[in-house]
Amino acid sequence: MKKFFLITGLFLFISLTVCGQKNDDFPSFEKLYSSLAVHFKYPEELKDHCIPTITLMKLQFDNDGEILDIVFSDSAHPLFVDYMQKIRDDLDFKSIYTDLKNKGYTSKTVLIPFQIDSEKIGECISTISSADLKKVYLFSGKPSSGEYFLYPSIYFRIVVGRTNI
Repeated sequence: MKKFFLITGLFLFISLTVCGQKNDDFPSFEKLYSSLAVHFKYPEELKDHCIPTITLMKLQFDNDGEILDIVFSDSAHPLFVDYMQKIRDDLDFKSIYTDLKNKGYTSKTVLIPFQIDSEKIGECISTISSADLKKVYLFSGKPSSGEYFLYPSIYFRIVVGRTNI
């Protein structure tokens, strides 16, 4: 009987053990995500009205890995675009270029899917409209074209509200 409990206990211990794993394909993703976690604050007006963001962020690099331009697809709310332009120098984009260059990718344009869902407990939940989905791949009304690298997506979920203690 003791063996049964010991084996059962070991099995439960092993099955409940979780190991974190780094993304070996895109190690620079962690640097970008960390810089976003430190510097990014969803605009209050969007958060207050549970307005989601689903967009493609297009980064254009020069030959030295400096950002020439950051453009967002037509689905991005103007407040979100303005805010991201303000904090762009605080975000670690250069590591993305270095990572892609080390892996032999030649494209100097990177697309990063970006989604933010916002919720106020008991008040509202953000929903992405079909109109926004249609505009995800449009830049200034034209479909994305040319050579680019599609980077892993960035997702944030913002939940605000009262908690009962």
